[in-house]
Amino acid sequence: PTVDTAVAAAKQAREDGADIVVGVVQTDMTNDRKLIASHAFDVILSGDDHSYATAYDGVTVYVETSMDARFLSPVDLTVEIGADKDGKRTIDWVPSFRFIDTATITPDPETQAMVDEFQKKLDESLNVEIGTTEVPLDSRRNVVRAEESAMGNVIADAMRAATGADIGFTNGGGIRADRTYDPGAVLTRRDILTELPFGNVTVLTELPGSQILAALENGVSQVEKGAGRFPQVSGMSFAFDASAPAGSRVSEVMVGDQPLDPDKVYTVATNDYMLSGGDGYSALGGGKVIVNAGNGNLMANDVIDYIARSGKVTTGVEGRIKKLGAN
Repeated sequence: PTVDTAVAAAKQAREDGADIVVGVVQTDMTNDRKLIASHAFDVILSGDDHSYATAYDGVTVYVETSMDARFLSPVDLTVEIGADKDGKRTIDWVPSFRFIDTATITPDPETQAMVDEFQKKLDESLNVEIGTTEVPLDSRRNVVRAEESAMGNVIADAMRAATGADIGFTNGGGIRADRTYDPGAVLTRRDILTELPFGNVTVLTELPGSQILAALENGVSQVEKGAGRFPQVSGMSFAFDASAPAGSRVSEVMVGDQPLDPDKVYTVATNDYMLSGGDGYSALGGGKVIVNAGNGNLMANDVIDYIARSGKVTTGVEGRIKKLGAN
């Protein structure tokens, strides 16, 4: 558990003689607030939410940088080492915050020259056109983590096509370009590798419908938090009600034109991160793995090949995921 583990580590650090305890965490703001309230830390440096934040309650300093280092939040501590009336060492500090918008920063010339050289080499292999989209594509963070996305459909379709699976299933949090593409936009290898930067591999497993349902429930269990586990799917459709308790939100699950059969075994194309339980997808484990991470293709390559075969993208948002109840 993130909070309990972190607080225990902070207390142990003080017992071991630390004067200042800095927690470096990758967790959401719900946990961040609990860590701040614990007052076990002097400083908390957090990530995960992709939003800029600073706070100081007189005991604990808190900062979080934004997505892709667009806005940075350095914090400086001015530390004074003194002594009390008995001669025992004292440590006092005060924080000061800085805000850096990296769009306004003049790059270091030597570093920029290295970047330019790498960029030139990358351009030769990445600025290769693979096709044109005939429909709008959307990979914005608030979309791929909360609703059906045309970009998510393309990726899941490509995974299913590459493996011949009944179902394609990927996590919206792994789709990262955070942008839109207008109809008529030319897609390049760079675009797809920007969308899928983690080097995940397409894998294939066999699972009963009951576990697929459990995986879907996990996928929508934290949609209100914008969690990256939200599923983008192919070969299936489902509805969910975010106002219902987590674990009982999913309904109307169809595989092809048939209702999901909890006892039937389906082939599922997913990524190696999810198959190993990433983003809470323990339900995807335990099945017969037909293609493992060592034998699968890079997801990005599957998507590039899928688009390049026809030279176009024609599938948009088509009702694979339906929202019920209050938003």
